[in-house]
Amino acid sequence: MSDQSNPGFDSACAWIVVFAGFVGSFVTFGISYCFGIFLKPIALEFHVSHAAMSALFSVITAISFFAAPFTGKVADRYGPRPVVAIGALLLGCGMIFAAHVHSFALLFLTYGVGLGGAVACTYIPSISAVGEWFKTYRDVALGLAISGIGCGTLVAAPLSATLIERYGWRTVFEIFGWGGTALLLLCAALLFRPPVVGEKEKANTATNVRTRAFVLQYISLFFSGIAIYASFVFLPAYAGDIGASRVAGAGLVGYIGASSVVGRLGLGALAPRFGLMRMYQASYLILLISFGVWLAAGSYTALVIFALLMGVGYGGIAAMSPAVAASTFGIEGLGELLGILFTGLGVACLVGPPVSGILVDQFHDYKWPVFVGAGASVLALLFAILLQVYPNKPKISESAPANPSPLGSHRH
Repeated sequence: MSDQSNPGFDSACAWIVVFAGFVGSFVTFGISYCFGIFLKPIALEFHVSHAAMSALFSVITAISFFAAPFTGKVADRYGPRPVVAIGALLLGCGMIFAAHVHSFALLFLTYGVGLGGAVACTYIPSISAVGEWFKTYRDVALGLAISGIGCGTLVAAPLSATLIERYGWRTVFEIFGWGGTALLLLCAALLFRPPVVGEKEKANTATNVRTRAFVLQYISLFFSGIAIYASFVFLPAYAGDIGASRVAGAGLVGYIGASSVVGRLGLGALAPRFGLMRMYQASYLILLISFGVWLAAGSYTALVIFALLMGVGYGGIAAMSPAVAASTFGIEGLGELLGILFTGLGVACLVGPPVSGILVDQFHDYKWPVFVGAGASVLALLFAILLQVYPNKPKISESAPANPSPLGSHRH
């Protein structure tokens, strides 16, 4: 799309960008969050411990979020399209090469770096682009785009389990590699240049990250990440330990994905009526309640209830975190700021799954990840309650074209 034909904010073109963001989230997180389905097959083939497999997942997620400040900054300057295209190539190369390795260490380089890099190159750049395209319907648009995470998890988890039983995990990696690359290239193609009003205002990211609001949101995300990632890694194995089949265990991850869409869209839709911060904090409360259900779980049905509740809470947190950040700091330099904010999830993944895996190996009991998640969700809620939105920047007037509303000019 040429600059001259750019139709502006909240236009039909803007909703195409929302679709692109949805596709990017669908592919990258769908593949990433079905890791628990691959845990046992890969561990058995390479004869590695739960702690080692958890470390592999931590590498994927840590790269996803620690590289995000860099990819977000590059996307702020050059636009999301080339960054997402690079992510497509990383995904394809990583998954396809991983399907052919015969050393567990090489999985860190292929599966870990490839998938983690793809998430970093796709999620923040594409979601930030959605924020740039909207004024009136930004919260709704962000919720729709981020709901791709839940839909991707819903599809990828049971699909992975079914394909693994029929073809083995290596073939599934190849299928995901080729199919994911094609979809991410489509995502990149649809990420049009956003509207530009006036000159770009330089965002003072260094100042923003030192504010009380940023620190509290960062810490709350960190603890919620510990709870969420411990669930994604160990929930299928826990279900198998109480007698559920592999497909049934994968179904639990799918339930999380499905209900997370409700959290992303439903809780976000209630924000205008009840307040963004109130619904954001409610998401953390639902996450905590879900772990109370898991602690009392003794059957597969109880695990389904946990998965549904946990998905709603996790979905609300994921959907409203960018909106809370945008409300607090404005949208100038939002890509870089979100990249830094979401490193909290990267740190969480370096802590939650490995600690849970060590405890499982030590005590031979899959209940330990539940204890870790429950404790972390209590702390996450505490810091979310303490969080307040402090507008660090004046609201941008629609009648003042000299002040930019989007992140700034993107060049393709």
